[in-house]
Amino acid sequence: MPLPIPRNAEEITPDWLSDALGRSVASCTAQRIGQDESFTGGSLIRLGVAWAGSGGPATIIAKLSARRPEFRKALAQANRREVGFYRSCASGRDLPVPQYLYADFDRASGQSITLLEDFPTARSVDFVKGCPLEDAHSVISAMARIHGEFWGVGAAQSGWLSEFDFPQCWADYPARLAEILPQQNLPHWFRRLGDALAVQPQRFAQLLGQGPQTCIHRDLQVDNVLFTPKGAVVLDWQFTGRGNGGSDLAYFLISSLAPAQRRAGETDLIRHYHKQLQASGVSGFSLQDCHQNYVVGALGKLFLTVVATVLFDNSSAHKRAWRDADLQRLLAFCSDHAVSPELLAAWE
Repeated sequence: MPLPIPRNAEEITPDWLSDALGRSVASCTAQRIGQDESFTGGSLIRLGVAWAGSGGPATIIAKLSARRPEFRKALAQANRREVGFYRSCASGRDLPVPQYLYADFDRASGQSITLLEDFPTARSVDFVKGCPLEDAHSVISAMARIHGEFWGVGAAQSGWLSEFDFPQCWADYPARLAEILPQQNLPHWFRRLGDALAVQPQRFAQLLGQGPQTCIHRDLQVDNVLFTPKGAVVLDWQFTGRGNGGSDLAYFLISSLAPAQRRAGETDLIRHYHKQLQASGVSGFSLQDCHQNYVVGALGKLFLTVVATVLFDNSSAHKRAWRDADLQRLLAFCSDHAVSPELLAAWE
């Protein structure tokens, strides 16, 4: 009989943990991680575990899906993907991701849980303040290891691009933005870019599907990274799928570095990513190819910025500050690289 999927920390009992992990747990405690629920309504719980036998980690992490049914429904495929990533792609490989201990997903409800290795002494970086360049190098090294492991295998997948209605989200975006960030005015050129994509939303998949394919994260920003003495560890694989690696590179540098930091380190960071790919055995992918995929990758960031603003939980002051920084960085990148409807046509 399948185990029930806990809806909250109270339902993660010693008996449930014992069944899930296949070894006896005498007792456990639960402590919530983070200021509030994630943008997608989920939560992270640090479990203190007292094992009935000898050995075992003192703490593990439980990632729970959203309590609210509407969020679980909207993110059902994302929850399924993350469970699948840990069960298949990450299992048995030496990758800079947490070791998974247990994972399950319920198709009917969209509910999920993952039990993961904890990094209790790891360091995190505040998203709003921005990621220092030294830490950005560490993240890019981890990213390149993952990309290199899966390089050139399989065809592009639309993933979350087909799960969210971008034209409708774009139509709702100005009003939603005015509600959560009333001080923000979208530049005319950015509205033209969004309008062009909303008219032909298939261009996202067409453009982001160009180039060699690999396993990409699709939401790689510094809130989804821990820094350990051995390097960066990448978390939150809900949006993972196949795509070109430049999408992750662009997503990370756009979202996680303040514009001045990105401009100062951009060329070096792109070169670092390319060199790390080569070190992992990737060939036939030039630095010029890398740079073009990087600029095209801004479309993935634009897509999720719009969708997350309209559909996700942006109710707290912390989340609104996060959303403000994210948009400012996206606008700066698109302006710096002249991302426009005309450039979209040239890429095609």
